[in-house]
Amino acid sequence: MFIFILLVEGIYSAYYYKISSIIEFLPFKSISSINPYIWNENGLVEILQNFFLLFSVLFVFRFLKNNKLKQMGNFLLFFIYLYFFGLIYYFFEEISWGQHIFFWNSPEFFSQYNNQNETNLHNTSNLLNELPRTLLLIWCTSSFLFINFFKEKNQFSNLKAFIFPNINLKKISFLLLFFVLPDLIVDKLNLHPGYPIDWITEIRLYEVIDFITFNYLRLSELHELIFDYYILSHSYYLIKLDHFEDKS
Repeated sequence: MFIFILLVEGIYSAYYYKISSIIEFLPFKSISSINPYIWNENGLVEILQNFFLLFSVLFVFRFLKNNKLKQMGNFLLFFIYLYFFGLIYYFFEEISWGQHIFFWNSPEFFSQYNNQNETNLHNTSNLLNELPRTLLLIWCTSSFLFINFFKEKNQFSNLKAFIFPNINLKKISFLLLFFVLPDLIVDKLNLHPGYPIDWITEIRLYEVIDFITFNYLRLSELHELIFDYYILSHSYYLIKLDHFEDKS
């Protein structure tokens, strides 16, 4: 429901120049843009992302605290700790290690190499941004498929339980795919005609494509919101698991 509200508001903001030309009582404007209070830095969507990640870290910490770690086996234990510290890193990167809260000036290194002049690593190179993003996409959309490889192998029951602790995660995976695939297809097939420099009220091809790919809003931020909601749900379902089998 919240995403539906974001989409409706996004349509209103992005296509206001067309809407205001149709509805007489709205003041006409020849340009439109995203709502900065929702999509910009420290806007509503980014704040929600940060809260999702913070509670995810707390949930996984509680999971580790409440379970007998020796039952999990060395490989799974390493994997869980890697996941836990990966979440901590992700959370602190998203808040620029506190800069978004305390508003300090970026050190010289980040002022020079960071694309957004922030104290984080993911905006310093495509590798540090795109690789984690791709891994997140795989994790959030494919976990329910990945566990099928262990369907008949009971020795991996704990790993399966950690990767996919609840069937409801599949719904979030489908939701994410719904918002990822149209843009991915258009991008890979190079179907977008580009943006004109003039603004007219008639509907054009680029606007239709932007609409069906959800690029009338900040799509990358929407993806991250769903990533983080998946992680939050996953960590919550972890602490609801009854137990792990003893692998010691």
